[in-house]
Amino acid sequence: MDLTNLSELEWYFADHLDTELFPVLADLYFQKNDLRRARKVCQVGLGYHPQHPEGHYLLAKVALAEGNLKEAEKALKSVLMTGIPHLSAAVELAQVQEQLGRADTTIIESWKRVLALDPTHATARERIKQVKTSAVVEDTLSVKPQATSPKVTPPPPSTESKGPPTGSAETYHISPRLATFTMVAVLRNQGLHYQALEVLKVLESKGEDPQRIAQERQAIKDELHLPE
Repeated sequence: MDLTNLSELEWYFADHLDTELFPVLADLYFQKNDLRRARKVCQVGLGYHPQHPEGHYLLAKVALAEGNLKEAEKALKSVLMTGIPHLSAAVELAQVQEQLGRADTTIIESWKRVLALDPTHATARERIKQVKTSAVVEDTLSVKPQATSPKVTPPPPSTESKGPPTGSAETYHISPRLATFTMVAVLRNQGLHYQALEVLKVLESKGEDPQRIAQERQAIKDELHLPE
């Protein structure tokens, strides 16, 4: 089956509502700005796979596109609750919570979760510093004793191991327009590691996030026990 062919995916999904490939179809709809169908596919897929991180992430993207920040926040939390490390979801959750005006302690906790996944994340470090500074200034102006921020321990990266990798080094052709990190994640979950590496090459040629590409590529190599 051609994962870049919308018609094929639609027919396949209609006959296999329980497929774990539903985020790929949802992402194709999302790229076409067909938010209604993207949402429907996510809802059906998550009904069968409630712990699917990319399913919740696509639902969050739909909610953000619709301007529904509270729903996006809920969906992003669901991504992180699956226990699968997901840097993009962690970053977007912190950003959404800032837009919603959540408590300083909540925002700091979310940015610390980002640092747990990526200790070099400059934005997370800067935002934690700024939020803490802002809290101190507000306390000083209101003549209140400075509250000590509770210690926040970010959740550890998941140690759940996957089964032995499958797939082959067969070349996987994909249109640059359709290559996404969502497709990489789904291919990895299906054990199609070499195909996921091919999609990463396309993303690299498009100039996508080099840090995330390097992280994804290293994770796949670790799963396949490939040399550095």
